[in-house]
Amino acid sequence: MACATFPAMPVTTPPPLRIATATFVTAAGLAQVAMLWVFDLGAPVLLTALAGGCYLLLGLGLYGVSRFALALAAAVCGARAWLAFAPVPVPSWEQLRTGADLLVTVCALGLLWQARHAPAP
Repeated sequence: MACATFPAMPVTTPPPLRIATATFVTAAGLAQVAMLWVFDLGAPVLLTALAGGCYLLLGLGLYGVSRFALALAAAVCGARAWLAFAPVPVPSWEQLRTGADLLVTVCALGLLWQARHAPAP
């Protein structure tokens, strides 16, 4: 009995900037969740930890090759930087979070632009 053969999936590797962005988002998510052990529990710290969990899922998606993950990273990190929800009690940490979000937004938009305007294979 003959088995049907299926065409092989194309193997694509993400660019190094995407891997760096994914690693940075994952580290930012871990840092936001770790704030539970640094600051007193309250609504801002719990919302920051919840956002950190979203960042961890976002970082996991960025390790792939999907354009949707890039658009989501730009939207989520850009919205967080723009609205600055759940401010952390220490202003220097809040500035660091906002700077990291802006960096991720710029990198994700640049990678999305590259992916969108890349020549078709």
